[in-house]
Amino acid sequence: MALGTGTHTFQARQRYKATVLVIEDEGAIAELIEEGLTHAGYKIVLAGSGLEGLARIQDVEPEVIICDRVMPSMSGSELLERLRNLYPQYRDVPFIFLTALTDVRDKLAVEHLKPFAYMEKPLNFDLLERTIARALKPSESRQ
Repeated sequence: MALGTGTHTFQARQRYKATVLVIEDEGAIAELIEEGLTHAGYKIVLAGSGLEGLARIQDVEPEVIICDRVMPSMSGSELLERLRNLYPQYRDVPFIFLTALTDVRDKLAVEHLKPFAYMEKPLNFDLLERTIARALKPSESRQ
């Protein structure tokens, strides 16, 4: 939003609660998340694949990462594993999986990567907002 006074124009700075990188290959779901979390006061950066998400992490430096579990070319678990192993500076960035996989074995398969949360689709926005708020608290222990 630009604010004008006379011949000078100033860009108003938007204050956000946090920057959230959303890695989701389904465009409609990504847009819903973006809309809901932007409305809740978060700056949202979208990536449409695991590879794109991994590439954007260093540019964006997100405070929270929300990532689909199953995507073509690089799954969410592959992305988190690479992130934890190759980029130690992002080791403590809370990572929230979103998934349509409801079998408990799928959740157990990624526990060793220590995601902050594992949320099932369809998405509950109230729960997602509470989970992000919890992830941003420095005293919150990682799951």
